[in-house]
Amino acid sequence: MDADVLHEEGVSGDEFNSMEPEAGSSRADILDGTSSGGEVNGELGRASEILTRVDLDLACFSEKLVNLSVLTMRVATKESDFESLVSDKDNMQVESMEKAVEFDLLSRILDSEVKELDKFMELENYIISSRETLSSLKHLGETFFKMEEKLLDYEESLKQLRDQASEIKMQLLISIAKGYLIMLEKSLAREIDSERKFAESRQIEEEMQPRVLSLEQGMVSMEEEAMDFNVRLFEAQNAAVVFMGISQELLGRLQHVQFSLNNSVHRETEMRSKLNEATEKLKAKESALRKLASSDTRLNDFLMAQVDTLKAKLAEAEHKFILADSEAFTMRDKADSLDKQLKESELNLFNANISLDESREQHDVLCSQLHSLEDEITDLREKLFEAEKRADNAESKCKLLGEANMELNEELCVLKDQDVTSEKVELLEKLLKESEIRLMSAVASAEASQEKQNMLYSTIGDMENLIEDLKLKVSKAEKRADSAEDKCIILSETNAELSEELRFLRSRLERLHQQISGLAKENKILVVKLKKTDKDPFIIGSHKENVKDFFLSKQDPAAAFAREAKEEIAKSAASGSEPDNYKTTESVGESDVRLADATSEYETVRTIDARLLSFKHISLALFVVLVSAAAYYNQKQKNLSN
Repeated sequence: MDADVLHEEGVSGDEFNSMEPEAGSSRADILDGTSSGGEVNGELGRASEILTRVDLDLACFSEKLVNLSVLTMRVATKESDFESLVSDKDNMQVESMEKAVEFDLLSRILDSEVKELDKFMELENYIISSRETLSSLKHLGETFFKMEEKLLDYEESLKQLRDQASEIKMQLLISIAKGYLIMLEKSLAREIDSERKFAESRQIEEEMQPRVLSLEQGMVSMEEEAMDFNVRLFEAQNAAVVFMGISQELLGRLQHVQFSLNNSVHRETEMRSKLNEATEKLKAKESALRKLASSDTRLNDFLMAQVDTLKAKLAEAEHKFILADSEAFTMRDKADSLDKQLKESELNLFNANISLDESREQHDVLCSQLHSLEDEITDLREKLFEAEKRADNAESKCKLLGEANMELNEELCVLKDQDVTSEKVELLEKLLKESEIRLMSAVASAEASQEKQNMLYSTIGDMENLIEDLKLKVSKAEKRADSAEDKCIILSETNAELSEELRFLRSRLERLHQQISGLAKENKILVVKLKKTDKDPFIIGSHKENVKDFFLSKQDPAAAFAREAKEEIAKSAASGSEPDNYKTTESVGESDVRLADATSEYETVRTIDARLLSFKHISLALFVVLVSAAAYYNQKQKNLSN
C-alpha cells in the first residue's frame, strides 16, 4: 500500500515538472497578445503580474510536495526498520532506541513541513481575487479567455496539489499513529513483563515465608537445646566441684595414712633395734646362765615371783603386738576403702568424660545448625538482592512508562488540535487510561514489594542478632567445657597420684608382714635355743647365783622399762585411734568388731601357747625381756649423759 502511494506521489511530481514549461509558453503568448494593444498596457501588466505570482507559487508548492514525497518515503523506510526492530526481540535495546529517536525526528520534521503547506492554501483565495480583477478585462477578448483558462488550469493543479498534500498528511498521521501504537504496544509489553516479574517476586516471597517460619522454629528449638546444654554443663561443673572435694578429702586421708605408716615403721625399727640388743645381750649372758646350776629354794621363790611379774609384762608385750597387728589390719581396711573411693572417683570421671563427649557432640550439632542457618541467610540475601534488582528495573520501567504517557498526552493534545477523527482520539485516550491504570497498579505493587523487602530485612536482622547470641552462648559453653576438661585432667592426675600412693602403701604393708613373719621365725629359733639350754642342768645350777645377782641389780631398770613399755603401748593405741576419726560411724563399728575378733583370736592362741609353755620357757622369756629392758635403760642413760 505504501509503495502504491509513493508511486502515485512520484507521478504527480512528474506532472508538476511537465506543467512548468507549458505555463511559461502560455505566459509568453499572453504577453505577445497584450503587447499589440497599447491602450491596455497597464491592465495587461497587472494581469501578467498576477499570473506570474500564481505561477511561481504553484511551482514552489509543487517543489515542496516533491520534497515532502521524498521525505515521506524516507519516513516509511525508517518506520519499516523500526517495526522490524520491535518485532525482533533479540536486538539490543540501544539500537531500537536510536531507530525510534530517528523515526520520531523525521516524523516531526515532516509534520512541521506539512504545517507549512497550509500557507500555500491561501492561493485559492488569491486566484479567486485575481479572477475578480481579470473580470474587468472582458473587452480584451481572446486574451481574457486565455487568462481565464489559465486560471482554471491553475485551480485544477492547485486542487491536485491539495489532494496530494492531504494524502501526505494522511500518510503522516498514519505513520505517526503507527509509531504511537508501536510505542504503546512496547509499553504494554513492558508492563506485562513487569507484572509477570512482580508475580514471580510475590511467588518467591510466598515461598520464602514458610522457610522463614521454619527458620524461626529452628531458632526456637536451638535455643531450647542451648538451654539444655547449659543445664548439662552446669551439672558437669557441679560434679567436677564435688569430685574435687572428694579428691581433696582422699588426699588428706592418704596423707594421714602415710603419717601413721611412718609412725608404725619408726616403732618397728625401734622394736627391731631393741630385739637385736636383746639377742646380743642374751648371747653375752649365756655364759652367766651356765653358772646358775647351784641355786637354792629362795632363788626359786624369787624366780617364781619374777615369773609372775614377767608373765604380766609378757601379756603386755603380747597386747602391744596385738595392737600392732590391729593397726596393720586397720591400715588394710583403710587401703581397701581408699581403693573403693578411687574406683568410685574413676567411675565419676568416666561419667564426666561421657557427659563431656555428649556436650561436645551437641556443640558440634549446634555449630552445624548455625552454619546451615548462615547459608540460608546468604541465600535469602541473594534472593533479596535479585528482588531489589527486579524492583529497581520495575521502577525504571514505571518511570519510562510515565514519560511515555506524558508524551502520549502531549501528542494527544496535538492531535486534538489538529483535524483528526474522534474515533482514533477515543481509542488513544482509552489506551492512555489503561496504561495509566496499569502504571498505578505497577507502582502499588512496587510499593508493596518494597514493604515486604523491608519486612524481610528486619526479619533477617533479627535472625542475625539471634545467631550472634547463639554464638556467644556456644563460646561460653566451650569455655565451660574447657574448664571442665581441665578439672577432669586435674582429677585424673590426682587419682593417678592416689593410686601410686596406694601402691606404695601396699608395698609397705607387705614389707611389714614379711618383717613380722621374720620376727616370728626368729622368736621360734630363740625358743628352740632356750629349750636346748634348759636340757643342760649343770649350766643352769652353776649360774643361779649370777642370775640372782643379775636380777637384783636389774630389778629397778626392769620396772622402769615396764613403765616405758606401758607408755609406748598407750601412745601406739592413741596413734592407732587417730585415723579412725576420719571414718564414718559404720566404719568405726566395723573396725572395733574386727579388732575385738582379732584380740579374741590372739588371746585364744596365747592361752593355748601359755598352757603348753613350761616354767623354763617362761623364765627364759622373762630373762630375754629383762635383758632387753636393761640394754634399753643403759642406752637411754648414755643418751641423757651425752
